[in-house]
Amino acid sequence: MFQTVVRYNNCIIQLIEEAAVETRTIERFRAKLREIERAVWLQTKSEALCCGVTMAQCHAILEIGAAGELNLKDLAARLGLDNSTLSRTVESLVQDGLADRTLSKEDRRATVIQLNKKGHGALDGINSTWNRICQDMFRGIPREKHDQLVESVSILAELLTGCCRNQCSTDGTAAKRRNRF
Repeated sequence: MFQTVVRYNNCIIQLIEEAAVETRTIERFRAKLREIERAVWLQTKSEALCCGVTMAQCHAILEIGAAGELNLKDLAARLGLDNSTLSRTVESLVQDGLADRTLSKEDRRATVIQLNKKGHGALDGINSTWNRICQDMFRGIPREKHDQLVESVSILAELLTGCCRNQCSTDGTAAKRRNRF
């Protein structure tokens, strides 16, 4: 009987220790996320890093540039924005002479957005600025850890994107369903 109680107590102690480790890990993780958030905010609050365009325009330019051209619906999905917010951003790109809006050849009711020459210049400037920033960061990381960092950031981005789009639940069931990592 005494040995059973001791084993039971040891199990309880182990569970408590594991929970404490988990809590400490989560607290450290959250602290690092806040550090990243502050660092990214400081980097991006300057429009100079986005070549004189707003952050919303910057992200739209990057997505349109990567795709070549996008309709509003697809651009909204990529950016996680509602159509009215995106419409204002696209309108500002058109008004600033960075993008052209045309009717889709496939669906005359749909609008297609593509970068014009000035927009491609902004895209090139944004990419070269951020490539330089990232190159500076990678210089401080051992080369053998570069792929590991990219993989970890990719996982984090996917998880954060899912949470931001209300795909995560507070009870952890969504994380269990995504048991790919």
